[in-house]
Amino acid sequence: MELGVKKFLMFVSIVAYFIVGYLGINAINMHRSYYFDVGLPFEAGIPFIPFFITGYTSVYLAIFLLYFLLKDYDIFKKGMLFFFLLSTSHFILFLVLPVKMNRPDMSNSTSVMGMLTHYYYLIDNPVNCFPSLHVAYPLGGTVLLWNYKRNWSYVMAFLTLFIAVSVLLVKQHYLLDVAFAAATTFVCWWIANLLYPTRI
Repeated sequence: MELGVKKFLMFVSIVAYFIVGYLGINAINMHRSYYFDVGLPFEAGIPFIPFFITGYTSVYLAIFLLYFLLKDYDIFKKGMLFFFLLSTSHFILFLVLPVKMNRPDMSNSTSVMGMLTHYYYLIDNPVNCFPSLHVAYPLGGTVLLWNYKRNWSYVMAFLTLFIAVSVLLVKQHYLLDVAFAAATTFVCWWIANLLYPTRI
């Protein structure tokens, strides 16, 4: 099998694992009898700004960008292992520490950004919050590209920052979700290096 085909199938498998795992746990967590509150007192004062749904959804741009940037097959394989570990660790934490967001009702919104936010809310229930995979994925991309394509790593770092701000301003995550996403990302990167010690 050609490397290009292997790369494509590996990427599709990781994306499928994310979709099935995330949506499955999302459905389970909507019916939990309890949720942990990880919100900090001052977070109630963080404004809701629908424009930042653009940042929130740009995580998908970051993921597909990595597919095209990781041209070295060994680095790509290590990256997919890394993202498998990221997804798996977050899935476990979603189940062990269920957190639910209080989101505004956007069903009557007439602005473009408001309606986009509403449609996204319909797809993604206000659970699977702690930690934030939306932050972990682009941060993982930043780490993965750091010694491989430094300039693109800076781009990914900017996307990470934009997404981290956005998850707060569209009321999808709490601040601790963001902080622990960073922690799990670096732990998973350490594990990936132990399991697949290819140098980048």
